[in-house]
Amino acid sequence: MADDQTQTEGSWALDERPKLRPVSATAVPGESGTRIVISDPARLSPITLSVSEPVILILSLLDGCHTLEEVREGFEKQFGQPLARETLDRLIAGLKSGYFLEGAAFDMFYQGLVDEYRAAPARVSGDGLSPESDENPTSTFDGILDASPAAAPGGLIRGIIAPHLDYSRGEPCYGAAYGVIRNRPAPDRVVILGTNHFGRSTSVCATGKDFHTSLGLTRCDTEFLLALETACGPLRESELDHQREHSIELQVLWLQHLFGADQFRIVPILCPDPCGPTGTGPMDGRGVDLRDFAERLGQLIRDDGQDTLVVAGADLSHVGTFFGSPPRLDDDLLERVRTQDTQALDHVEACDPAAFVAYLSETGNPTNICSAGCIFTLLTALAPRTATKLAYHQAVHKEMDNCVTCTAFEFRGADG
Repeated sequence: MADDQTQTEGSWALDERPKLRPVSATAVPGESGTRIVISDPARLSPITLSVSEPVILILSLLDGCHTLEEVREGFEKQFGQPLARETLDRLIAGLKSGYFLEGAAFDMFYQGLVDEYRAAPARVSGDGLSPESDENPTSTFDGILDASPAAAPGGLIRGIIAPHLDYSRGEPCYGAAYGVIRNRPAPDRVVILGTNHFGRSTSVCATGKDFHTSLGLTRCDTEFLLALETACGPLRESELDHQREHSIELQVLWLQHLFGADQFRIVPILCPDPCGPTGTGPMDGRGVDLRDFAERLGQLIRDDGQDTLVVAGADLSHVGTFFGSPPRLDDDLLERVRTQDTQALDHVEACDPAAFVAYLSETGNPTNICSAGCIFTLLTALAPRTATKLAYHQAVHKEMDNCVTCTAFEFRGADG
């Protein structure tokens, strides 16, 4: 066992306890059997790994508690055959080089990404809508707005809920939400609340970057963001989460189209889910409580005196086998989803953020409504006098057996 006591470059001592970062695993059938594709849901690792089904057991044991010797023993107990040291070393090396393992190598890699993001002059829009792209959403937006009604009389709109689906699938609700503010004067700032789909933070996460899209450059209101941090505490420790997040970016493009990219400033905020066991507190205990943040955001908006619009980029239910939630889509399932969404949105229409979150928590959120955090934050911060549901839509993709639902709301305050 002397070789087991020695650690050289590319080799790991057997008493190490490697810890796998959160990963996603997708089964891919093939001629030689099913392979499992391992990928990084945070989209930080630049690679994917294809492994056999027995390797899943090994990965489950890389929890920071088991030594490599214990991993080998667990494998032999399960499958009745030994796991060669060289085989395990190769797997560990591949995971480490792909930044799937926690530790110094990943920390250095991650810090490099953070430094690169912060050094860039702006956050550049992705998804084929970068400044270098020939694509431009202007004609898409104009077509959607042409089929959408404008706002009814009743004073200044202070907030909206719009989807963060791709524009084609979310068209009915994008049109309803942005149609009602098309004739609104350009606000001084827009606080854009999104959902943190891929990031590492379990708390409120802001970025101070300007956003550069195919429609131009929109500045971040860093002065307001600093005031928020003075009131709440640090909000940008995990701001790299914004680099790959689309829920805010999709709203920025719409706002640029309506008002002009240089006519307003933005405050981009990603909101965690308040429906879990820790409620509005961060799941890992690190960061700002969402309720405290939302209340302080609202107070700053009221005290500031500038015209502030709050936009929540929010989708609702995610169902179907594509999302790992059987049964397959049929009319009965879609009607049950509609009922669940409607009952949740009744609390939004009543301007009751606590009841909205309580309903999702008590029912277990069976249809996977994904944006409770940003809806809760908007309702809490604005404390609106009236909320009007403008549209509801189920984007059904039967070929892929999935459905994502969305809504559109407008909110008016005491002065509207």
